[in-house]
Amino acid sequence: MQPPVKAFLAATAVAFGMYSPFAMAQGNAAPANSAAPAATQIVKPTDSQLEQYARTYKKVAQTASEYQPRLDAAKSDAERQAIVQEADQRLVGVVSANGMDLADYNGISLAIQQDPALRQRVEGMLK
Repeated sequence: MQPPVKAFLAATAVAFGMYSPFAMAQGNAAPANSAAPAATQIVKPTDSQLEQYARTYKKVAQTASEYQPRLDAAKSDAERQAIVQEADQRLVGVVSANGMDLADYNGISLAIQQDPALRQRVEGMLK
């Protein structure tokens, strides 16, 4: 079973304190009739995982930015939600296409959020 995409998006946005389409998704709960997935586990990344995360994050952020004008122009919550869902699916594909497991990506995002030194390392890689 795939982890919830919304958690992926929220973790990415929160990790770097960025506003993005992901941040909008963080308040959405899974439907009541779906099986509740396990919470995302923090991943203590190796150096190579961190480098892969930084490369993937750049592509995720670039892809997410393509959705911002559409979100800004959306006229209703339903339209915004549809855009967020489309972005969710595309961004999960970006992570997978870059050779990362979604659970690992989420876990590293959470680790970055909670560890200022790790966050600083990744920010240096992103420059």
